Amino acid sequence: MCGIAFLLASELSSDERRERMRAALQRLEHRGPDETGCFADRDFVAGQTRLAIIDLDGGHQPMRDPNGRWVLVFNGEIYNYQELRARLQGRWDFRDDSDTEVLLAGLITEGAKFVERLDGMWAFVLHDTASGESLLSRDRFGKKPLYYRRHGSLFACASELPALAALTPDVAVTEDAAGIADYFRYGYALPGKTCIAGVREVWPAHALWRHADGSIVEKRYWAPSVEPWTGSFDEAAERVRELLTQGVRRRQVASDVEVGAFLSGGVDSTTVCALAQASGFGRLRTFTAGFAEPTYDERAPAARAAAELGTLHTAEEIKPEVAAKLATELPRRMGQPFGDSSLVPSALVASVAAKHVKVVLTGDGSDEIFGGYARYAGRLLRRRYHRMPALLRSAIEHIVLATPEPYAHHSGSLLKRAHLFTRLAREDRDIYIGPPAIRKATLTTLVPGLGTGHAMPDLPWPDDPDEIRHMLLMDVLVYLPQDILQKVDRAGMMFSLEARSPFLDKALFEFVIRVPWQWHFARLRGKCLLRTAMRGRVPDFIWDRRKQGFASPVSHWLRDWLGNDLLAMADTGNTGVVDPAGLRALLREHRAGRNDHSQPLWLAYSYLRWRAGA
Repeated sequence: MCGIAFLLASELSSDERRERMRAALQRLEHRGPDETGCFADRDFVAGQTRLAIIDLDGGHQPMRDPNGRWVLVFNGEIYNYQELRARLQGRWDFRDDSDTEVLLAGLITEGAKFVERLDGMWAFVLHDTASGESLLSRDRFGKKPLYYRRHGSLFACASELPALAALTPDVAVTEDAAGIADYFRYGYALPGKTCIAGVREVWPAHALWRHADGSIVEKRYWAPSVEPWTGSFDEAAERVRELLTQGVRRRQVASDVEVGAFLSGGVDSTTVCALAQASGFGRLRTFTAGFAEPTYDERAPAARAAAELGTLHTAEEIKPEVAAKLATELPRRMGQPFGDSSLVPSALVASVAAKHVKVVLTGDGSDEIFGGYARYAGRLLRRRYHRMPALLRSAIEHIVLATPEPYAHHSGSLLKRAHLFTRLAREDRDIYIGPPAIRKATLTTLVPGLGTGHAMPDLPWPDDPDEIRHMLLMDVLVYLPQDILQKVDRAGMMFSLEARSPFLDKALFEFVIRVPWQWHFARLRGKCLLRTAMRGRVPDFIWDRRKQGFASPVSHWLRDWLGNDLLAMADTGNTGVVDPAGLRALLREHRAGRNDHSQPLWLAYSYLRWRAGA
């Protein structure tokens, strides 16, 4: 796991290119503290910071072929590199045992189509010094980031936005109006976009060619088949169990260092930990962190799961002062506004794990492919709700909304769930995408005059007319890479910790996407297929736990330090699209307990913190 950067700029001197790369690599040091490498030629410079996981003594980057024509910088892990290496034997004289050289050899001998054979997570830049062309690519789900900017004849790319800014210091960092509009509507930039003018992100599951004439062509290399599977439900459950077991083991085998795991005591992380503990690699180290607020704390169920599984468990409490420090620092590190406040506890649990291991397994991706989010069940319930008489619905909504919305997490409050469902039931959209959006009236109050933003991307596979299936597919395409995976990558790499996601195993996803979506739901509960597949292999108590998620107690923070910080920033005159009066009004209403405005106020906080540091 690494940080990578590349700068092609013939108009700059060699010394200037090297100095910019030095600054960029300094900003990527947290992604790879074990080694730093740099290679410069007549018009470009490539660099990498390395977190050594596979072939600790080899795999040095930037890596060049024996003839010196090709230069590769690579961030990620290729889980099937041993099989690919065997395929390439006889066509390549391997010099080390790294997956990096396998990637270099495959791209040179088989071309860009070699990417289709990769099983893993990656972002890379391969530069051809003979033609002047560069090939960039990201993995299928977008686990590893890669941003780029083209400015005149200059072309630069990097793993993180602050490093990219260091490569182009003469280009001002200004807001992209459409990207900012997307951020306030969804909480993140849409695929391929950013909140910064002139900066783009390589799409997941795509290869991008930067040609010698400066033109850019991007092409999708993977769109799995959605041809319906014809087997039975029980056969599907057995296949899920086999594929998930293989996926966990594959992520343990492809490492020359110890692999631990995050454990919350929920279905996803406990399933991964159970399979990892049973795989024969010794006693698994597991990690969790929690808040003092009871409805936001998962330490007790995590400890119970660890005890039943027999893992070596470490848990820590997230102190308010530590959370406040991270909340202040993270927007600057992200390089653009990011609206998921669970970035804070994710970074804190990563800091706990990084004291013991370099690699952890996570449960990320399960909710999107197995229907685990409460909003899916809420959508199913909404169908039944709208069959009720309008007068009765109106009475129910009046009673619910007449009661102040509590600050508690929805997993521990029936009234909180009632408020969230009422908001969902009143939506006038036929298809609902992503997490709960900000109410239109609230958005108008906070950011009046906000632009239209970008259009949602089209699905790369045939859509399904059913809204639940559409939600599942769109979450994989948009919410998963732009929110969940971005959060986990930045939180982990902030502390030089690599995260691996067995639920996002290529073979597993390609199977699950073909089964009927109805198999994921039973009595308005999701993950039915996964539960059937894993029952008897994980502790029984987790099946009865209500989904909680790794959320932050932002509602409580806003009554204290976070609210005070917001008020101070509202008075600076540097509020951009945020209306200071509207922000103060929402905060007053929140602190008075009349409405929980934690989501829009956190969006404002992250945006304003980013502006202050940008």
